[in-house]
Amino acid sequence: MIKHILTVLNLVIGLTAFSQSNHDDRLIKKYGQETLDQMAAKNPAEYSILTNALKRAIFIGDIPTEKGKDIQFDGELTIDPSKKHDFISLGIELKENEYQYFKITGANKLVGVLPKSLLK
Repeated sequence: MIKHILTVLNLVIGLTAFSQSNHDDRLIKKYGQETLDQMAAKNPAEYSILTNALKRAIFIGDIPTEKGKDIQFDGELTIDPSKKHDFISLGIELKENEYQYFKITGANKLVGVLPKSLLK
């Protein structure tokens, strides 16, 4: 009987440790382990959007100078455009159906953010 209890206890501890390691550390830092576990179980589409967003939600490029390409900026970011960034490290909340554009301070560059609807 004690062997069965120990086996079940080891299994539970092992599964708990495994479940804690399936989320990206950046997501855990922002949302927390429990929230991510619940989201993955109850709202897998939203969870998938967040994991996709880490890889492809933002892009960095030159500010267009062509006539008719006026951009309404949502703010300004002081970052090094040559380094790797994601929406979490930049402190950006994703919007459902709207692109977002942020001017990079001291550079003729911008950060573009894709809407959630394109990250599904």
